[in-house]
Amino acid sequence: MEVKIAEYSGYCFGVKRALKLTEETINKYSGSGRKIFALGSIIHNPGVSRELSKKGLVSVKDIDEIENKSIFIIRSHGMSPYLIDKIKKKNGVEVVDTTCPIVKKAHSRARSLSKNGYFVVIIGNKNHPEVLGIKGYVLNEDYIVIENEKDVDKLPFKKKIGVVVQTTQTKEKLHFIIDRLLEKTRELFINNTICDTTEKMQDSTARMSRYVDIMIVVGGKNSANTKHLVEISEGLNGSTYHIESYKEIKPEWFKGKSKAGISGGASTPVKDIIDVKKAIEQL
Repeated sequence: MEVKIAEYSGYCFGVKRALKLTEETINKYSGSGRKIFALGSIIHNPGVSRELSKKGLVSVKDIDEIENKSIFIIRSHGMSPYLIDKIKKKNGVEVVDTTCPIVKKAHSRARSLSKNGYFVVIIGNKNHPEVLGIKGYVLNEDYIVIENEKDVDKLPFKKKIGVVVQTTQTKEKLHFIIDRLLEKTRELFINNTICDTTEKMQDSTARMSRYVDIMIVVGGKNSANTKHLVEISEGLNGSTYHIESYKEIKPEWFKGKSKAGISGGASTPVKDIIDVKKAIEQL
């Protein structure tokens, strides 16, 4: 079995930065008695989340669970400024911001568009934490989140529309929705805030999917960027499987196959990808 890994796979810059800052924070306050909280996962990878939990990071679902005189880490996906201000008003809470710089650009673009009178269209997954954060930077809540064609159909005509994009979206979805938005306005201002690394990952996954007989995409089942890689691969290779760990691999997937490809999401540790490669080679 020939096994190859897509050229761009594994941690992106933003994830590496978030994990570095988180590890430094955990080490800094180890033994101090101060708890360290995060709203949800720092990154969307179950294995990494478990390891950080063992080291002392407490993941909560509501900011009311954050205790006074604790440390709060803003995860890589960013957060609404309203929630951040609310957390800062708690007694003695210190905030550490690990928001990806590319996501912060999307925040800035959303705020700028709304200041200049545009109705803001956010192209992305409605319940994704990054999108929830971007929404918080739009003034007067004058926005809509668009996931698909049906959402565009519901949008009434607007004089001025400004677009920002969840950083892990696909170029294909952006192009499709932009074409439809042209029918909904007289002035369309587009900020392509898709991350460059995301585009490279998507392109390398597409190239690999065309070359191999079977494609394995490694990453969290709750990771938006990984799921987009799966969608791209499935469109080009019918034998595509999304797994979080080498333990999920089934030998029968590889019967009659001679070339296997592997791609990993931006929140997937390189070790996980290598473990998958080794497991396939031992079949």
